[in-house]
Amino acid sequence: MATVSLTLLIIAIAGSALFSGIELAFVTANKIQLEIQKQKGGITARALSIFFSNPTQFLGTTLIGNTVMLVIYGTQFDRLINEPLSQIIGNSEVLQILITTLISTIVILIVGEFAPKNLFRINPNGVLNVLALPFMALYLLLFPFVRFTVWVSDNLLKVFFGIDYHKVPQPTLSRIDLQHYVRMSDQNPDERKKVDAMLFERALELPRVKVRECMVPRLEVAAIDQDDSMEEIIQTFIETKHSKLIVYKNSIDEVTGYIHHQDILKATRKIWPIITVPEAMPATDLLNVFIKENKSIAWVKDEFGGTAGIVTLEDIMEEIFGEIQDEYDDDEFVEKYNPETNEYEFSARLEIDYLNEKYQLNLPEGDYETLSGYIITRHEDIPDAGEVIYIDDYAFTITEVTNTTVKSVKMKVLEE
Repeated sequence: MATVSLTLLIIAIAGSALFSGIELAFVTANKIQLEIQKQKGGITARALSIFFSNPTQFLGTTLIGNTVMLVIYGTQFDRLINEPLSQIIGNSEVLQILITTLISTIVILIVGEFAPKNLFRINPNGVLNVLALPFMALYLLLFPFVRFTVWVSDNLLKVFFGIDYHKVPQPTLSRIDLQHYVRMSDQNPDERKKVDAMLFERALELPRVKVRECMVPRLEVAAIDQDDSMEEIIQTFIETKHSKLIVYKNSIDEVTGYIHHQDILKATRKIWPIITVPEAMPATDLLNVFIKENKSIAWVKDEFGGTAGIVTLEDIMEEIFGEIQDEYDDDEFVEKYNPETNEYEFSARLEIDYLNEKYQLNLPEGDYETLSGYIITRHEDIPDAGEVIYIDDYAFTITEVTNTTVKSVKMKVLEE
């Protein structure tokens, strides 16, 4: 009797693992690759085509199969463990139930869920190709029962929630499918297709990007006081080479709007209203706001109501296309390395992440985005041109500054 129960228990665990794994393989499979396989023909390709044409029926089969396996597993596990467990803990029924439930849950989670899903995730298309024909036999065997179960669930959704599943639009390709497409394109030797794949991947990731990740931090915001003279405003426009400047009253935390350089040419000081957004706002939502409001700049507030930074339409576009250089950028983005002196020469507008990745530096991250922000934050002031300052493991020689920012530096890594 014990041998039969043990055999059934092993079969149930293996069956549960198989159904759990094939379910994940179905969800994560590269459908584009399967479609290519379908065009080549073959009985396996036809079986997979049936599965993907009827996803509800397929998943219903895996669900019913897994449920049956779990019921068998539960009954046989209980039979096998009850007697030896009673000899150890006595006749405490509550304690016996708790221990049995705990052990059986741990076993089935590890062996029947986590392990097979992680294993089948490695090559889901290969798994489906191997198991397509055996699973088709089970699919046909359970078809009437699965069909009835799906019909009942569909009607329950209609009656209690007013949802008609068949009328809900389903995407042709999911995010996973698009990511598979990107990976396939990335392996293409054609450089243009690799660039297209990179842009496509960045566009897919944009909904996950928050405004705080693409904004200009407050320390690097080019701004003027609303009481500044016209000469001061013009000088700031010349130094920053921006087309717009943020306008504040008393401090950068009290932004009143922005001023456009075209208004200065007309000898006016018109302050345009500015959109206010939280730093946790998704970049795609702000992009929609920019389009709807016909704006290209927004004031980003932190959780305390102060200024976290400023974000522009260009900042969001750079999340997809990378650094966008305008007519003023050619001279600003300087990157030089002298191996003889082990000295770098950088535009201070270069981002910390970029420098760390390209030059294998270890510049620390913080509430700044660029090299200029790092220097000003740690030095607690805008240094003078020609000044040499030491921050962390680096020596910076300031080569060019303005009233608001550091423009360029020479940097040397200090020897330990």
